[in-house]
Amino acid sequence: MRNGYLKRGATIEALAMACGLPPKVLAETAQRFNASAREGLDPEFGRGSTPYNQKMGDPLHKGPNPCVAPIEQAPFYAVKVLPGSFGTFAGLKTNAQAHVLDAGGRAIQGLYAVGTDMASVMGGFYPSGGINLGPAMTFGYIAGRHAAASRNDN
Repeated sequence: MRNGYLKRGATIEALAMACGLPPKVLAETAQRFNASAREGLDPEFGRGSTPYNQKMGDPLHKGPNPCVAPIEQAPFYAVKVLPGSFGTFAGLKTNAQAHVLDAGGRAIQGLYAVGTDMASVMGGFYPSGGINLGPAMTFGYIAGRHAAASRNDN
């Protein structure tokens, strides 16, 4: 809390003031959220609306949706969230051996790319958290085996 990353308030209104937000607006937002959360719903973001989401929820939560609960017990906390990029789908183009391809589509011998450095095998989709791990491991393995075999050929 010393560096300002985490804000705290004894009430929702006090939290809003600590964050530089209009207290009435945050209080109304919390009231709307809490009314839906008591029914296990999240109309704004749809948390817990699929079996996959619910499996990732809090198994100890006793309410109707393990992903949503009312925000009612003080103290209340907030952190500033900014948009950012976790990964990219526009990495380097590669072939089946994970070689980086030049502008003409030819493999650059000895240069490999895997993980978020290579163009996504998901074709611009991000179906689930961690989806980049499997291709990173697979193409890392392929690149390593190919590089080792290439070295033995020389």
